[in-house]
Amino acid sequence: MIENQPGEELDKGLQGRRLDGEILRLAIPAILQYLLHTLQFVVDTRMVSQASGGEDVSLAALNLVSPLCWSLTTVFTVTAIGASAIVSRRTGENRKDKASTATSTALLLALLIGAVVTLVGITGRETSMVWLEQQLGAADSDSIASISHDAEGYLKWFLLLFPLRAVAVTLEATLRGAGESALPVIGGVVGNIANIVGNAVLLFGLWGAPRMGLEGVGLATGLAPLAEILVIMMVLMVRRTSRLSLSFSGMFYFDREQSREIIRVSAPALGAALLFHSGFVVYQFAIFGLDSTAMAAHRIAITIQSMAFLPAHGFQAAAASVSGRLLGAGYQDQAQRSAWRSSYLGVLLVLPVMVTFFCFAEGLTGLFGMHQETSRIAATCLMIGAIEVPFLMVSESLTGTLRGAGANIPVMGITAIGSWGFRVPFAWILGHGYLGFPELGLNGIWVATVLDWVVRSILLARVISHRDWLKTRV
Repeated sequence: MIENQPGEELDKGLQGRRLDGEILRLAIPAILQYLLHTLQFVVDTRMVSQASGGEDVSLAALNLVSPLCWSLTTVFTVTAIGASAIVSRRTGENRKDKASTATSTALLLALLIGAVVTLVGITGRETSMVWLEQQLGAADSDSIASISHDAEGYLKWFLLLFPLRAVAVTLEATLRGAGESALPVIGGVVGNIANIVGNAVLLFGLWGAPRMGLEGVGLATGLAPLAEILVIMMVLMVRRTSRLSLSFSGMFYFDREQSREIIRVSAPALGAALLFHSGFVVYQFAIFGLDSTAMAAHRIAITIQSMAFLPAHGFQAAAASVSGRLLGAGYQDQAQRSAWRSSYLGVLLVLPVMVTFFCFAEGLTGLFGMHQETSRIAATCLMIGAIEVPFLMVSESLTGTLRGAGANIPVMGITAIGSWGFRVPFAWILGHGYLGFPELGLNGIWVATVLDWVVRSILLARVISHRDWLKTRV
């Protein structure tokens, strides 16, 4: 096997302030982008609330279908995880040609998988909606019909345009794997702006467009990734020097060997995603068993809490890129240290968010213009969710380190324990009062989420400490 020398960027590795600087160089732009995603999430929720006149039905419909859309995005873009790990390793080895072919191969895989999701999803959409309707046990028949109608219109467009989302997520992941910080943000900003403008136009029928309601939000959300893809691809093809480059012809190059490697590394990540999201579906059923007020309150609280969750994804992306490139360059001890530094820096950054949730919960939930009882329930959930913020950050950062190394099997096991061992059972036990526990409703369901993240952070820290993940071959 030919030994590759690390590039000039990593010729002496990353130590001390240089390591912290590299983590922050990647994390802060990613956090900015994810915060913009959060802003889009908040604006979507506020616009839907405004268009519905403050009624719970539209928000309940959005809450019904959004977890499914999020799960589809996460589960069926896991090729991005394998591609990011491979691109970061090849970049650390200073093999940019291999990084480029891994990227083009991953994009074509994402397009193919996205098309399969569209075909299966559209075919089974009506059956899925009937099944979801049956989970709305606490709502009256008229509310169920209204919620289902709005949710189905949103889901239709999301599924039809899913391949665009799969390609966009994969493209962002490979760029960050190569150490790119600005370009994913630029593309994300363009996509977010397109989404918000499209939502407003189709939700309210602006500028002569049809007033499509929540269905219009689904159409705008489905089309938005196209703007991001076009901007990023144009920049990659125009720039002559970059960490990652693609030509027009190279975009369509498919490397079978690289595809097998991407699939091999991604398979445990797919297992983790399926375990988490199957558990998440059962967890959501615990919420669907509540009334429409509780469902709307959950939507508001989770929208605000995403201010902490999405920045954690930023540190996950940064930790993955840094650990993968350091291992590619042969610096195992520095890769180990990068895991702890990513977690430490991330927790410092989100502590103010945690304090804000505790101290200003009612003010934040009141911004959505909902009924007082809905806002009160959402505020209580937000205060409970504040407890999980540092554990969430540690879990996501350490998960990023392992994924950058290609060590996805431990992540899969820990995901199973956290999700099925704690989140799912305690959501039902505490939320609905099983096994003699008091029935805490939505508050109990949020407590179960806190338990999940606490357990995951402890188990992930043990895996990092044992150092076996440093020997993973990619």
